[in-house]
Amino acid sequence: MKKGRVVVLTNLKGGVGKTTDTDLLAIVASKSALFNQKVLLIDVDLQANTTNNIKRTFNVNQFPQSFVKAAQTGTLKNAIMPLTENLDIIAGSIAEHELVDSIIDNSKNKRERYFYFKKMVDEIRPKYDYIFFDVAPSTDSVVDAIIMVTDYIIAVQEVKRMAMEGTSNFISNYLQPMLNNFPNEAKFQVAGILPALLSSRKKTQLLNYKKTVTRYGEDNVFHTIVKNHDRLEAFGENGFSLNDYNDRKMFALFADLFTELELRIESFEKTGDVKDFRYESHYFDSMTNTTLPAGKEIQLDGIAE
Repeated sequence: MKKGRVVVLTNLKGGVGKTTDTDLLAIVASKSALFNQKVLLIDVDLQANTTNNIKRTFNVNQFPQSFVKAAQTGTLKNAIMPLTENLDIIAGSIAEHELVDSIIDNSKNKRERYFYFKKMVDEIRPKYDYIFFDVAPSTDSVVDAIIMVTDYIIAVQEVKRMAMEGTSNFISNYLQPMLNNFPNEAKFQVAGILPALLSSRKKTQLLNYKKTVTRYGEDNVFHTIVKNHDRLEAFGENGFSLNDYNDRKMFALFADLFTELELRIESFEKTGDVKDFRYESHYFDSMTNTTLPAGKEIQLDGIAE
């Protein structure tokens, strides 16, 4: 697989755990004992929740620059802060709205607005295997410009009827027009629909999950499911840890998510599609909440490396 892939987990509805999912996916991908990928995590959300998660996880408080300030200077490289040997971050700030004005003021036309970040991201791509953006659940000029430098989008969908409609509208009324307007330049693919906040005890949610698979096709829905977990909520409050078997369950779950993502990317890069794609859990069985043998081998080593 080629280096420098940009991945965005997104949804137009807040409160589905998108930030926690993005952060944990980046951390798991970067861990040397698991996937040993060189990863950059970029916080663009106005709430800067990713930055706060990282502060609590790695006990850091100062960052060289925020994403907003860096983008306003025309380069992101001076904002990069190493956290571990494999994981770097560019911090967020509450000034994200200022960047919307900067994009509009410094772009001569629609095309320049959409490709505002292209040179900046291309400058740092070669250093990383993966770049994960945490973006706001909105469709402003900043999000537009990030989507246009993205390679793979994971559409995070809460397993509810209204959320299914929202995902469909997001793809058909937001993403597809971008591809239509810039057919030779927009390179992003929807890696799949990620079912989230599923509780296997709720019959309505299970029914909606099955409807999601029927609607989009089994190929296009992640086999890995991010169910409701108290430990994921605790990570959002206290930072990420890998100190007990409940932590290991979550790392195992996201090890499966990253493995499945890589296989989906491999399918796109080889065939241009995910037709007949199937994945079997290797680290964690989401439906039965069971850690599998490979997941049990994840070492309880805290988090920092």
